[in-house]
Amino acid sequence: MTGSSVQMIGIFYSGSTLGWGVGAFLAFVVASRHARSALIYPLVICAMVAISFLPAPALWGSPSFLFLFGLALGAVRAVFPLAIAIFLVSGRPGKIDFGCALTLMSTTILISAVAPIGASWLSQFDPGGLPVVVGFLACLLLAVILLLPAGQLTFDEAPRPRHRPLTPRRRSPFLVGFILSMPPILGFLMGLGIYLFQANGFDVISSPVTLLPTLLVLGIALAVFIYFAFWVYRIHGELAGAAQSQRLVTPLAAMLIAILVPLGLAVLVMTLGDLLNDRARNAGQRPLVSIGWLGIWSFIFPPIAIAMIQNAANDSYVVGSGTA
Repeated sequence: MTGSSVQMIGIFYSGSTLGWGVGAFLAFVVASRHARSALIYPLVICAMVAISFLPAPALWGSPSFLFLFGLALGAVRAVFPLAIAIFLVSGRPGKIDFGCALTLMSTTILISAVAPIGASWLSQFDPGGLPVVVGFLACLLLAVILLLPAGQLTFDEAPRPRHRPLTPRRRSPFLVGFILSMPPILGFLMGLGIYLFQANGFDVISSPVTLLPTLLVLGIALAVFIYFAFWVYRIHGELAGAAQSQRLVTPLAAMLIAILVPLGLAVLVMTLGDLLNDRARNAGQRPLVSIGWLGIWSFIFPPIAIAMIQNAANDSYVVGSGTA
């Protein structure tokens, strides 16, 4: 009975987490044009799911209901950062306003979901709870270290110019996307190989034959991670070098946001897409990238969104632009 209850709770939270991602994505795409609809629809859908199961009490504890209700409830959670963005900008939210509110709230949401798992894992080392306290203090120390480089800014102080230009450089979008796609591709192939070997009775886990491929995949993943940080750093500096813009964060800040902030990469990518399209329109050209598809790929498979940004950046260097 206890195992069944734990499984049911896991199903609900899985649906809730997935629903939060789906709701955040949909709101991120449609909020700038249909802000009120983006607020209302998740609430209506959640209510409809709950009402549809009311005539069938026997299904209230079923996995399908728990997953669907968790999915709808998770989507509703995306309403709160959207509402914050709308209130802050007097009813006219932009993607960046919503994205910033979303990333701030997503940090607390994900931490609240992951922290109990980490605490239960640490408590296994000492039932007295000392490892949990040490882990908590370590997290606080890490937070202080991350905040130390921040400047002494007040609410009334004018924002500092965010201009760290680098020389623009054209890159192959296909090559950039392929490099960043290598870890998930290799992970899928490795998982498929392990499954096939285990199906034939081969002990993959304890075999020394699998050690070298595992180390190779980990090495490639580390190299790709370094390249990803390098690309985020360079693209922000290069676009600043092409034309100054206060919408561009500094290369170092962009790199830290992409690595440390949940959904931070999606916000950065959408910001770059809007900026590149504005520069193209200022030059009398058509938009360089589809914001809708950019938003879809930034959530589903970020390497494709990054390749789209690189391709648009290459085109913007050719077209030329003014300050945006």
